[in-house]
Amino acid sequence: MGTKVEYKYYRDLKHSYIIAPCNEVSEEELGGYKLKIAENGRIKKLLSVSLRKIDLEQLLYYEVSSMVSLEDRFSSKGMSADDLRCFLRELKEMLDGLSEYLLGEEGILFDPENIYVNISSGEYRFMYYPFEGEKKSFDEFAEKILDLVDHDDEEAIEISYNLCELSKEEGILLPQLIDEVLKTSSVQEEEMQVSEMSFDEPDEFEYEDNDEEVEEYEIEGTRGAGVKRKFIFAFLFACLVAVIMYVRMNFVLSEVENLLSIGVILVSVGTGGTALFTGIRDLKKSVRRINVERDSWEDDEGEEDDYYEDESSLRDYSASYKAPIRITSSVKEQAKQYASEETTLLAEEDSGEMTLYSRNADKTFRIPLDNLPITIGKLEGYVDTVIKDMSISRIHCRFSREGEKIMVSDLGSTNGTFKNGLRLGTKVKVPVEEGDEIKIGRICFDLR
Repeated sequence: MGTKVEYKYYRDLKHSYIIAPCNEVSEEELGGYKLKIAENGRIKKLLSVSLRKIDLEQLLYYEVSSMVSLEDRFSSKGMSADDLRCFLRELKEMLDGLSEYLLGEEGILFDPENIYVNISSGEYRFMYYPFEGEKKSFDEFAEKILDLVDHDDEEAIEISYNLCELSKEEGILLPQLIDEVLKTSSVQEEEMQVSEMSFDEPDEFEYEDNDEEVEEYEIEGTRGAGVKRKFIFAFLFACLVAVIMYVRMNFVLSEVENLLSIGVILVSVGTGGTALFTGIRDLKKSVRRINVERDSWEDDEGEEDDYYEDESSLRDYSASYKAPIRITSSVKEQAKQYASEETTLLAEEDSGEMTLYSRNADKTFRIPLDNLPITIGKLEGYVDTVIKDMSISRIHCRFSREGEKIMVSDLGSTNGTFKNGLRLGTKVKVPVEEGDEIKIGRICFDLR
């Protein structure tokens, strides 16, 4: 396993670092090939690292600005199947970069605390220690991944189980292991998509219904074309009458030509008038049909509203969707009845656990500590408790339990986490007790 490396966390005004001491490393190793490749940043997906000499100490500085560890990222919301696949693909890309420069994965620290996620882009970065030191096996890491996955996501659990099983096989290389897991995951995903398509495929009766609908639309299209054709005929006959009238007024016609022109005018007026009349009649029928259908749609919407006339259904619906609801007459009467009654103040349930109460925030925050661990920050989807305040980092701090004690730890926040006025070190767990003041950013909390 090698000797354990003690890491320190350091933050200045704009950057965050992990510091790894390497005082016991020989000068030959400090100027060796592995460190030079790591410092040059030629291998994608590795944390940028630099060797610094401070107060006669040799230190490796890994920059982790705007990043959180894998454990901190998924402690609140577990890894989904998509998160796992993305992680494995980027791990494979990093391993390919190592092999390109003739390096192995023995320098990678496989631990959720040493693998980082960029909060903005979601990209993963791996910590590479180029000297002899702490060695962490991938099979132990795979078991820790199993604890981080979302246990409500069956596909994620399946992938993590495959990862654990394959990592225990002897003689299998890590890139080969990842390819096998991703291949199996892709096959399962395709099978699920096919099963969903076959499940959603309409049966024979639905095909018949669709045919009827197609025929109905074809009939409607034919009727519309017939209306247009009738108006066109009426227009053409009107033009013909206008041409004949022009000829009669500007030319001298014989008796036969005069009678013939009068006959054509009479036939054209009759035929054109008939076409115009029937076209207007069919158009009115179509408009009337549209109005009837619109009324039926409104009736259907009314039926949906009637579904919520029951008061309990109305409350469940509004609680689930928080959407505006049109109250029917029966519910209005119940609402008037409830409005006339006095409101009874319910006493808060005492869970027996300590709670954080804010003192100087714009609105009061109450954070129960009965279901630990709890991560606090302002980035939704990443933390358990969201506090929208400019002084609070996206992932700020965490409360956890160790035995009977409640512990608080800062997660590398910009403005820090304080206990009774003392700033906590990053990743340092400190016990808290009833009566302590916990300051998160600019907001002060009383623990009681």
